[in-house]
Parts: sequence; C-alpha cells; structure tokens
Amino acid sequence: MQYFVRTMEKHKDSAKAFSAEVPCAGLAAAQDKARQIVKESPPAIMLQADACLRNRNIVRTKYRCWINERGEFQERVLV
Repeated sequence: MQYFVRTMEKHKDSAKAFSAEVPCAGLAAAQDKARQIVKESPPAIMLQADACLRNRNIVRTKYRCWINERGEFQERVLV
C-alpha cells in the first residue's frame, strides 16, 4: 500500500489536471500534507488536494480539502 497526495485546480475553467503525486508515510501524513498545500496556495486558484491510498492498481481517495468560491478552506473525510 502507498499513500500519496495529488492536487488539482477546482475552478470551472480548469481542465482538472492532476499535478505530480507527493508520496507520504501514512494517511495522517498525507492529510497533513494536503492541508498544508491547500492552505499555502493562492485562494484564486481554488486548489483541491486529495489524500489517496494505492493498493496494487486500485486508488481510493480517503480525504479531500479545497478552497471554495468564497475563498474558504473546506475539508471532508471520505469513507
């Protein structure tokens, strides 16, 4: 199993292209890294970061955070 963070722009004009994956030691580290990346980004980009788990060829998103249209930080734990 491998944990990693991937980011994308969330605004309407974006093609939603993912950036390079950032490997992490575990889920907690991936969540912290995702929060850090989003909070340090300019609000106008409306960045979204996902903490994901890869097991063989299956990728599951476990946590998601983003900046909404009003520039507010949002987060959600996904089951």
